[in-house]
Amino acid sequence: MAKILRCIDEHNSMRFFFAFTDDIVKDFEKLQKSSISANIEMGKVLTMNALLYSDFKNDTDSIDLKLKTNGECGLIISKLYNNSFITGYLENKNLSKYDKIYEKGKSSKDFIGDKGILVLIKDLGLKAPYVGQTSIISPNISENFTNYFSASNQTVTSIDLQVKKVEDDYISFGFMMELLPNYTEKDLSQFTIYSDMFKTELDNYLASKTDDISFYDYIVSILKIFNIRIIEEKIIHYRCNCSEEKIDNMLLGLGKKELNDIIEDGKDIEISCNFCGKKYKKSIEHIKNLLNKL
Repeated sequence: MAKILRCIDEHNSMRFFFAFTDDIVKDFEKLQKSSISANIEMGKVLTMNALLYSDFKNDTDSIDLKLKTNGECGLIISKLYNNSFITGYLENKNLSKYDKIYEKGKSSKDFIGDKGILVLIKDLGLKAPYVGQTSIISPNISENFTNYFSASNQTVTSIDLQVKKVEDDYISFGFMMELLPNYTEKDLSQFTIYSDMFKTELDNYLASKTDDISFYDYIVSILKIFNIRIIEEKIIHYRCNCSEEKIDNMLLGLGKKELNDIIEDGKDIEISCNFCGKKYKKSIEHIKNLLNKL
């Protein structure tokens, strides 16, 4: 599970979101059997999506993040849904040749690339989903999301997403800060101080080698020092929302010709979910029944 905090400063001039997503990254790794480099970069996108939970109004709402990159990792997708679940997909998840770089706390520009499209799809139960997009401008995922939300929300925004391999474990953390309307120059100055501070706290925590306090508790103690109030705490779990019905709908979307080709081949088919690896077996008889619906 992941813990998400929504906070506000003592002057009500800026809001904060903090995500502690260690378990989300580990769940992704367990399901996908992916490389360290894949887990770290996918973890950043999952963490970003978790930070957006406050946009939800209903349990049926969903927010999808898609990065169509020119890097070796290819397509990255994260889906936040049902107000408390998240899942993710990375096209090329076994690029282990980058693992030694990422284990040292560094990254490779070739993994993500520096061009492509970042897409956000927000379905909040309105007439049509909101779709926003911008160009990928950097191999740094945090910079790409900062660029998107600064333009989209038209306010000063700071985003930082960090996933670190620590021995046999992961520590995954992210924050999103936004200045609220009618802020002053003093607020802007304090905003910059907070942003720079929180970007270094994970390294500070790891350097302190503190075993008797979790990183979550470490950050909460800092919030108290600066009178940053926690308004809400949210728990999010890694869980795929695939189902027999969704697989059938996908097959129906292939159309009559594709389904007829499957039937003529005469063999039952097996479809694996890209997000969790679960396998769905469909008999020729079942395919025929689907074809009759078209």
